[in-house]
Amino acid sequence: MVEVEIRTCMESTEECINKIEQSGFKKEKVINQHDIMIDTPDAQLFREGNKIRIRIEDDKAELTYKGNINNYKDVSKREEINIKINKEEVDNYIKVFSSIGYPLCFQIKKEREVYTKDNITITIDRWPIIGYLIEIEGEESKIKEVAKQIAPEKEFGNLRLKDLFKDKMDKENKTIEELKKEYYNETNFDLGKIELILKD
Repeated sequence: MVEVEIRTCMESTEECINKIEQSGFKKEKVINQHDIMIDTPDAQLFREGNKIRIRIEDDKAELTYKGNINNYKDVSKREEINIKINKEEVDNYIKVFSSIGYPLCFQIKKEREVYTKDNITITIDRWPIIGYLIEIEGEESKIKEVAKQIAPEKEFGNLRLKDLFKDKMDKENKTIEELKKEYYNETNFDLGKIELILKD
């Protein structure tokens, strides 16, 4: 399948959630996610716009491949393949990938709220330290229309993970190592080698 989505980042979501609900979207669930990024030792796949991810949600897990991200600024479109896997086998999958040169590169834990209406999905991810990432997925013209309804003052587009960290580093004049330490102090969770995604 082809994933089509737009994203933006916010420091607060109360007003946005009110507009989401007023627009007729239904809150489906709140889940905790643990995303494990599998990559080359220097994160070449991720830096080039590809992704191999294992995602753990409660009692289930999924292996995902995302194809090369496009160069469009206003929207993200790329191939996505999802395979359900046994949560109890996640460590074995990591060992297999690592044995062929694709180790666990970095990982993130976050809380996600999911809203749906028709064939459009809005997710709100709370990222410790970074803030809130809003994603709208569906048919391109419709998701752009929804973005104007729920957050007309924000610019949605092809926002990437490295953009979130770079923006935070610039705003607070901090290094990636300082942000990693703050993240660990708040969550007791090690992000791993996430600094690799900032390399050109």
